[in-house]
Amino acid sequence: TEAARPAAPESDAKPAVPARRQIIPAGQPLPPQPSANEISPEALAKVNEVEKKAKKISLMELTERTCKWPVGDPATEDFWFCGLPVQAGKPYCEAHVGVAFQPMSSRRDRKR
Repeated sequence: TEAARPAAPESDAKPAVPARRQIIPAGQPLPPQPSANEISPEALAKVNEVEKKAKKISLMELTERTCKWPVGDPATEDFWFCGLPVQAGKPYCEAHVGVAFQPMSSRRDRKR
């Protein structure tokens, strides 16, 4: 019968690769970042300037008033969020809003 069969032993073996800490976005999932050819040179220059002044905060430091733009690879220690004051009603500071919220038509034209 089915009950007579021994249950599969539960594996206590540790995975060879340490598990990454799970990253849970605050509130909304993070948008895909546009590639450089989709961003106007002015917006890109503004972002580069802003990122020099960024607060470089961690996930746990995010609030509704801090820019939630992610920078770097989440799998590495060199990952942070902008943290500058947000533009009213938006999840990002002025510079990152300029990159994130571009009209589709101008983004499409720039790809060509």
